[in-house]
Amino acid sequence: MTKLYIALLAVVIGLVAFGSEPAAVEARMASPDLVISQFQAGGTSNANDEFTELHNTSSAPVDLNGYRLVYRSDNGVNDVNFAAWTASTIIPPGGYYLIASNAYTGSVTPNFTYVNATCQCGLAAAAGGLAIRRGAVNSGVVIDAVGWGTGSNIFFEGTRTTAPGNSNSKIRLQQGCQDTDNNAADFATAIGSAPRNASTTPVVCGTAGTTLFAAINANPTTIAPPGTTLITVTTSPATNPLSTGITVVGDLSNVGGPGSQPFFDNGTNGDVTAGDGVFSITVTFPAGTPGGSRIVTAVASDAQGRTVNLTQSILVDAAVPNEDPLNLGNPSGATADVANENNYLMHKPQYSLSYNRSKATPNWVAWRLDSSWIGTVERQDDFRPDPALPAGWYQVTPQDYSEPVYDRGHMVPSGDRTNTIANNSATFLMTNMVPQIPANNQGPWEDFEVYLRTLAGQGNEIFVVAGPVGNIGTIGMTQQNRIVVPSATWKVVLILPNGTDDLQRASSRATRAFGLIVPNQLPLNQNDPWRPYRVTVDAVEYLTGYDFFSQIPKNTQELIERTRDVQ
Repeated sequence: MTKLYIALLAVVIGLVAFGSEPAAVEARMASPDLVISQFQAGGTSNANDEFTELHNTSSAPVDLNGYRLVYRSDNGVNDVNFAAWTASTIIPPGGYYLIASNAYTGSVTPNFTYVNATCQCGLAAAAGGLAIRRGAVNSGVVIDAVGWGTGSNIFFEGTRTTAPGNSNSKIRLQQGCQDTDNNAADFATAIGSAPRNASTTPVVCGTAGTTLFAAINANPTTIAPPGTTLITVTTSPATNPLSTGITVVGDLSNVGGPGSQPFFDNGTNGDVTAGDGVFSITVTFPAGTPGGSRIVTAVASDAQGRTVNLTQSILVDAAVPNEDPLNLGNPSGATADVANENNYLMHKPQYSLSYNRSKATPNWVAWRLDSSWIGTVERQDDFRPDPALPAGWYQVTPQDYSEPVYDRGHMVPSGDRTNTIANNSATFLMTNMVPQIPANNQGPWEDFEVYLRTLAGQGNEIFVVAGPVGNIGTIGMTQQNRIVVPSATWKVVLILPNGTDDLQRASSRATRAFGLIVPNQLPLNQNDPWRPYRVTVDAVEYLTGYDFFSQIPKNTQELIERTRDVQ
């Protein structure tokens, strides 16, 4: 009966070829037994008709215990938990299950109700994503996902489906059975939504049980050496015919391991529970591991000849050797010793920094800029705490900057890292932020950022160090009012033509180097250009007490640091 609701145009959309957009979800193949079969985002006027419908596509009961339904807004970075089951909750073969908020006013009774005022779970009408996870929020294996609209949301398969529009829903074709892992092909628009619940006549899908399911996950996915990550592959056997002898073998050669590494489901090597179908291996990243992205591949297989190919990306949060901005010197002698909590060195593939725990800001952030870092990636705006801070340290949140007087001021600007989404996203970690008044952040500070990118586009590479100085108060949430507001922000730059042997070339007495000091208090004219705030490197050293470009021979260093820039 639901086919009467499906718009013909949406069926045409369903013919879009699989793979027209990169997949962005851990599950890479048809879900074994549980899918999102329908959802409505928006409602008529007050969004109170929003719902999510699940469908058991298999010929066996599914117990929801251990599963959860999560949502992310467009460009979101963390799960919003809609529903989590911690007790046995059975969906019979072919059964449907309806989830809605306590503000839901639809005519079909939900099987699960969440308090939307608590979780603030409204579905965005224009774009977003839903996923069924097995396990924890943010890290559990994704069993099924659907994304709609446009954006960078992680929750979608193949190509996102279109937004349903007010009072309509997106409904999975073949009564919830079609699952090609391409949202655009699998979902159509139901003109006038038609939610189903546990009382609806079950529909068991015809090919149920023929597929071996496997999904890979790493926890954590970002590693600051020395550190470890647990890589798991969650499997679910096919039932027609029954899978036997399931194994998982991974290629760990990109993370310092063997090219053919068995994963374990016997309670060893990081595996938690023997015989539960979750295969595990612990990977260690020793100190000194170079930064950058690593790819781990694995193959799950059964004795019946079915295989599943899996890929997992892991980010090593450390300096990339040829891009290390501290090759010319460490301004404050920062170290990666947690006891050195107010001069704590943190390396990332995109930049390095000295963090000050007592001020909840960086002392300085250093990076290298050339045209290879500049691309066309859009600004991610995914401000978030930095999980690489030592355990027990307060992680500044975007909400700590809710005071309207100050911007979340980037040290490494978003515009300096636009070659990949991951590199741009890294600039939105809160360890890269200091409180800046808009007249500073959006004025001469930004004007100088644009100037440096212009130099990079002209064939130059620039070593940049930036940071705050002074203390004119604090901001933060009520119980964490600890973020020090600086009286000024500063930068020093050293500019070279593109080339190799940077330290040797930087040792030339003709090297161009200078500083910038911008007040972080009114009065300050946002329309000011950057040049009136230009100073020598010596002036910034006197202000901060730091020693910049200390690896350059002393005589040359002193000369270029006292020279006044006039270009």
